[in-house]
Amino acid sequence: MPDWLKELIEKIKKSEIYKRIEKKFKETPPTQNIPTKQKVFFIITLILTLDMSLYLSSSLKESNSKESELQIISKNAKEINYFDDNSSAVKELLSADKVFFVVDEELNVDVFFKEKNETKEIKNLPIYSITRSIEKELIKANINYQWIKPDDGKPKFIILSFIGEHALDLLFIGLLILVLKSSGMMMLGGDKFTIYRPKEIKGSMNDIIGYDDIKEEIHHLVNMLKNISLYSEYGIEDIFNIMFSGEQGTGKTTMAVQIAKKLEVPILVTTGNVETGYIAGGANVIKKIYSKANELAVENKFKTCVVFIDEAQTLLRKRGISREKWADDSSNELLTHLEGVKTINDVRIITIVASNFDESNMQIDEAMAARFKKKIHFRLPNEEERKALLEHFLKPVQNKDETIDLNLLAKAFSQTSPRTLQTIVQEASLLAIAKEEHVSHEHLMKAFEVVMIGQSNRKTTKNRDKERHIISIHEIGHFIVNYKQTLKENNMDIEKTKEQMKVIKISSENISRVNALGYVLSESDDILLHSIYELEKEVRILYGGVAAEELIFGKRNITTGSANDIEKITHILNHLFIETSAYSTAKLKLDNIEMLKKEAYKKMESKASELYNETLEILKDEQKLISHLAKLLIERWILSKEEIFEEIINYKRV
Repeated sequence: MPDWLKELIEKIKKSEIYKRIEKKFKETPPTQNIPTKQKVFFIITLILTLDMSLYLSSSLKESNSKESELQIISKNAKEINYFDDNSSAVKELLSADKVFFVVDEELNVDVFFKEKNETKEIKNLPIYSITRSIEKELIKANINYQWIKPDDGKPKFIILSFIGEHALDLLFIGLLILVLKSSGMMMLGGDKFTIYRPKEIKGSMNDIIGYDDIKEEIHHLVNMLKNISLYSEYGIEDIFNIMFSGEQGTGKTTMAVQIAKKLEVPILVTTGNVETGYIAGGANVIKKIYSKANELAVENKFKTCVVFIDEAQTLLRKRGISREKWADDSSNELLTHLEGVKTINDVRIITIVASNFDESNMQIDEAMAARFKKKIHFRLPNEEERKALLEHFLKPVQNKDETIDLNLLAKAFSQTSPRTLQTIVQEASLLAIAKEEHVSHEHLMKAFEVVMIGQSNRKTTKNRDKERHIISIHEIGHFIVNYKQTLKENNMDIEKTKEQMKVIKISSENISRVNALGYVLSESDDILLHSIYELEKEVRILYGGVAAEELIFGKRNITTGSANDIEKITHILNHLFIETSAYSTAKLKLDNIEMLKKEAYKKMESKASELYNETLEILKDEQKLISHLAKLLIERWILSKEEIFEEIINYKRV
């Protein structure tokens, strides 16, 4: 440590401000203590600031004193025009009280020499005129002389001088700040949470459209938290940890904030992304979050604070999987707070975590799951709720067509969250603005396509006829397999088949976001349970693309464009054979039963082969129809469901 820093530390320790800060630290309750490394950073910053102040002060003082001295000696100087090695000139210098040699950038010298009350000046001498022998004479005669630079009237860059002199010290402090910040021990102006107090929270639960079942559950939860003493008489205690699960955009954050508002307590909102890249960094972030929550609870009249951790997947997953001992530090730290923070300083900390999975679709750590006494799942809105949401989001849109059919849109936009529906309406408005039109049904349908799968373009395959032909055959294959299976289900009733099929359109345009050269856009089902028959039908539809390629181009000429279809098929069959043993009388989950799983994979492969052959059989007599529709798709790029059915009806009549 440099001497200047040691001296300053001693000065700071003796200063009044240091004593006050030290006293404040001692008076702070243990749960609110600032971490030691933050104290170190604070003290170093204070030292640096004080040193900078002292440096500036001394530099300015020195600068001002030099300037005033030069001004004084030159103020009434009498100019003389001689100076050489003759003895008379040297005698004049040797009789002076003080001599100043003022050197400019061009090495010209102005000589000022002061004798008693008189100052004389010799201007613009070349520097070589001041010989070493003259300096020796001045030293010998004990004459005080000084070489100085003239003041140029410009401000001095004192801060740059300070940086230059203390570059290594500043570098050390900068690295220390970086380490502390990266490790989560210090969050300069960037705390990983946001605090909302009840008065700052707008709206109410009534503003949330639909979800009446979930709102009822939330109201019940709030009632429990408000009247915990009453519920404790029935043996219900410690409802302080709550788990929300469900897809993104389903209103989990909004509900958590509204709980805090109803309880009239502050809420601290953060995310589960607490890792910093340093060992124990995430754990330290969690400590800081709960330390702040305790501080807020102490200030609140109900001695309560809500901590909401969104996207908490990484904190909830099963521990002990990683070989690194520190990998579970953040989860362990959270568990500690979930277990006992409610008793610290006689305050209650209500922790709400939200994730996109629950115990039914992802393995949650057992200890973590046990800490949450209340679990609420946020489902996607149903058709009626989607209609109400679309109506709500379209209400502010003044420039819209009155012919928008919300019933059709609500049906088409299945499996979408409230946030996604809002995004669709906004995207539709952007499309309408670009075309200088009112927002229409067509804009909303196009926006649905853009939001769900991405923006389409025709440039990628515009001049690639062979690829466009393959793509068109492939996409028509999917449709025909769907059409023929649904037609059989409806006893060959083509109108009923048209009504039941969820297809919206077929496109041979490119979607770069999902790396697709063509696609079939369909409505999703609101159905949560699927039978073996329905899943087998879906597998055949997925096989329809590659099966059509085989029939039209031959087995050796099928392409790898069906990779995404194959992935979906594998997922469905894995669900049927491995996860549910759907075809077996012994209904077992075979993920971890190696002997049975190996046999199940053989059966799964056999079923896949069977379903693919069935798909080929469905398409066998429709090769001409497939080629006809593919030709139209190449010409038009897009075929709607209505257009395809019209073509099929006309084709069958011929």
